[in-house]
Amino acid sequence: MEDEFLNNELIEQFEKMLDQREHIYFDSEQLLEIISFYIDVNDFEYAKKAIAYAYELYPDNYELKIKQIEYFLVLSQLKKAAELIKELKEIASEDLEYQLVVARFWAIKNFPKKAIEFYLKAAKHEEDLDFIYNCIGNEYLNIEDIENALIYFKKGLDFSDDNDYSFFSIIQCYNELHQPEKCIDFLKDYIDENPFAEEAWAQLGSQYDKVNKLEEALEAFDYVTVINPTSISGHSQKAVMLQKLARYEEAILCYEETLEYDDSAAITYLKIGECYEKLHQPLKALKSYHLSIKEDPQLDKVWGKTANLYSSLENYQEALFYINRALDLDSQNIDYWKTHCYILIKLGLYEEAIQSYRTIVEIEPMYLNNWLALIEANIVMEEYEIAIKESLLALIHFNRSEIYYQLSCCYFHLGDEKLGNEAFHKALELDKTKKEEFLEKYPILQKYFSETRD
Repeated sequence: MEDEFLNNELIEQFEKMLDQREHIYFDSEQLLEIISFYIDVNDFEYAKKAIAYAYELYPDNYELKIKQIEYFLVLSQLKKAAELIKELKEIASEDLEYQLVVARFWAIKNFPKKAIEFYLKAAKHEEDLDFIYNCIGNEYLNIEDIENALIYFKKGLDFSDDNDYSFFSIIQCYNELHQPEKCIDFLKDYIDENPFAEEAWAQLGSQYDKVNKLEEALEAFDYVTVINPTSISGHSQKAVMLQKLARYEEAILCYEETLEYDDSAAITYLKIGECYEKLHQPLKALKSYHLSIKEDPQLDKVWGKTANLYSSLENYQEALFYINRALDLDSQNIDYWKTHCYILIKLGLYEEAIQSYRTIVEIEPMYLNNWLALIEANIVMEEYEIAIKESLLALIHFNRSEIYYQLSCCYFHLGDEKLGNEAFHKALELDKTKKEEFLEKYPILQKYFSETRD
């Protein structure tokens, strides 16, 4: 808050009067200003004192009573507010301030249509229209009438071009209506009137990105950096667009520019590493990932990325270290667990891989491939009894042929031809087209069912 506002002479004079226990004359307008100040700064004790003093001087002033309604509303004392609203109805029903506090009363009571009714009455005074139209827009949002909300937010903007609240509310409405093209048209018109509006260019870039017009998005974000060369979001979003356009060298340069102003360099180094990976420069990518980890050791995503990169380089021991750290930071991330399984299998740590698969199934039980992988891992380890248990659990969720083929394999390995036959024929019944695939995959099935080939 500006110092000159805090040092308002009226406020100093009023507080001095209270401190010295004096009585000073203030006219009604001055007292209304004093009360408004205290309500605005949420100093309700002094607001209460100002209201009490005002009543001593002007007990019948209805404007003061309207201000007291505002005070009651701020404190959510709705019953007291309602009593005063009723008392003033006959004498103040056409007063702008009265209509505004009544509208606010109904808004707080969650009666949006009643609030709109009084805001529309207030709008007829043709004062504070940007504020009133924004309030109407908010009430339409409360009843999920987005189209009417949009109309009134636009009206609010018409009466104040620099009204950030109206501007962002309009963007919100277009987003909720899923109308990016119309939002783009609005933003282009707005920029025609306000060519140096940094946020409008940024929003335009975001909307172009939504409709996959990446070149146009890049141009918009480029304007952001021209208007404000130190804009972190402008540089980073420009870099993101270059990355999406597969212009990785330019993206890296742009990300590096961001590092000059960025207070979250870990993400930037992560993005640079991703670009180097796309350029098939794994050592530079690793260097960037390690810088990211140094900047923010709690950023799980970079540990996961580093693990994947080491895995692609067949350095599985290092990969295991990094994926374990990623899992320490986010134990519910299914992608990390799948990477973990893959690395363990590559290292020949099959028992640990099976435990990892079990965790995957716990996190994502309704995904068939997770169960098939878990059962398959047990089959590879010749843990047929365990594989059977896992198969029966999987069948609770999925009545699929693949599970019955696996189940049949396990039964035959355990010498139970009866159950093996039953499982195999159930698999055929569900999907005969997969028979050749599983006969080839499990040689033991060929021994029993070579005669079933077409």
